[in-house]
Amino acid sequence: MGLGLLQAGCDGLLMGGVYASIAVGLSLSFGVMRIINWAQGEFLMVAMYVAFLFVNGTGWDPYLSLFVPAAFMGVLGYLLQKFVFNNMLDKEKSREPLSILLFTAGMGILLVNVAQMLFGSLPISSITKYASKGIHIGSLIISLPRLISFCIAVVLTIALNFFIQKTETGRAIRATSQNREVAQLMGIDHKRIYCLTFALGAALLGASAALLVPFYAVSPTMGGSFGFKSFIIVILGGKGSILGCLIGGIIIGLIEKIGGLYWSDAYAQILVFALFIVILLFKPNGLLSTDKDA
Repeated sequence: MGLGLLQAGCDGLLMGGVYASIAVGLSLSFGVMRIINWAQGEFLMVAMYVAFLFVNGTGWDPYLSLFVPAAFMGVLGYLLQKFVFNNMLDKEKSREPLSILLFTAGMGILLVNVAQMLFGSLPISSITKYASKGIHIGSLIISLPRLISFCIAVVLTIALNFFIQKTETGRAIRATSQNREVAQLMGIDHKRIYCLTFALGAALLGASAALLVPFYAVSPTMGGSFGFKSFIIVILGGKGSILGCLIGGIIIGLIEKIGGLYWSDAYAQILVFALFIVILLFKPNGLLSTDKDA
């Protein structure tokens, strides 16, 4: 059982890093703009199909081609924020607009149905030369594609956190998050910041999709699971906290794998949702929340 626990912990850690990079965009959009993107999982699904089609069409390595879904989703996120969400925010003066929540929920359903029409309902996967390769440390086996995905996801997440914390644009994003009206008085174009923020989160989501391609099959309905986990990670780590997402993602990954080892995958998911409820009850701002007004 000791080796099994170590193996489960290793697998959970590696998957948790990818979970974190998927959830970062949701955390940024809610932390900065108070936008709840209910279609986060469906966005991931779209990005995975983009990555899958590019990899299978060109023969490129998924990790070398991650810039393609990242650029695609970044541009899509920027345009969506500029021409749709900003207009909704102007019409609905609420701090946490309900119209965008309803719009993204409907958009998620639309994306699932379009994907089913185009690709069918069966999962499809990409075959890579190292898909089944692993690093053996005694009896412990570390999946090579999962290890590579974890390392890239952590690097991208930390790089985005550095950008938010240390650059002028990042400081403008944080100022807008803390108080939009004061940021406007300081000369910050909050609409431009909103577009950039949503684009950054969407681009990281696109890169995360490419990280999943080597070991995870894509299907039209796969987004639901990742979307719910993203919400849990954001609540766990704190709205707007990138490092909180990293910690939250790793915690969720560990609970899934270790819970599945001792009980079953179904019970592990129950544990994840139980943790979600506990955090909401006793620490609703999350572990590393940057939102002091929540």
